[in-house]
Amino acid sequence: MPHKRIYGPTYPVVYDKWEADGVNWIIQDLPPEDDEEAVKILVDNLCPDETLCALSELMKDPESVRGISEFWRYYLNERMSLGCYVEEGGTKKLVALNVCLVTCEGEHDEVEIVGEKWKNVYDVLCLMEEKEDAFKYLGLDKLLYAMGLVVKREYRGSKLGAKVLAARRGLALSQGLKGTSTVFTGIASQKVAYMCGFECIAEAPIKHFAELGLKYPKDDETLIKLMVKKFE
Repeated sequence: MPHKRIYGPTYPVVYDKWEADGVNWIIQDLPPEDDEEAVKILVDNLCPDETLCALSELMKDPESVRGISEFWRYYLNERMSLGCYVEEGGTKKLVALNVCLVTCEGEHDEVEIVGEKWKNVYDVLCLMEEKEDAFKYLGLDKLLYAMGLVVKREYRGSKLGAKVLAARRGLALSQGLKGTSTVFTGIASQKVAYMCGFECIAEAPIKHFAELGLKYPKDDETLIKLMVKKFE
């Protein structure tokens, strides 16, 4: 059966908080009232910069922008995503997030992928997941999966991506999940994942997907990596 969010006595749950240079930071469950701001951050900051979206020129295809936005809305509604907030001058602002979901072995969501360029991106994610079975590798039947780790441009360089990745542990364990997996597409995000204890279980250069008929450069050696982490 599909996983349903387990709610404790408090929601949203705070997984990490710290102070730096007089600024307070919080990583917590992303509440429903911030879903649209989250989608805007994803479209404005991830779609133009993420490796596969950029190579696919996703932002030039309005149908694909709508398609990926609806995809994110679908999974944000599962209430398994993380938000990173900054508190300054008494106001709280969403500046980074990770769209997370629970995947169960042998089960697949029937989410329609709308837009040619979005499909070009999504197909790579699916092909990478087929290269190695993360469930069998970790010996688990449920995983916290994620697609869409993003930090607003003006807040990059503050190691927020690493903080959000690390917060997956608290979220996962609160839901009875003992592992996580993600297809990391950029060199920077892969380095952060390694730093956070992820291991690579499958990789392929972008040119491999061009050879399979997808619309990518035929000489691009950039590696796409399927990475996992088990929570002991």
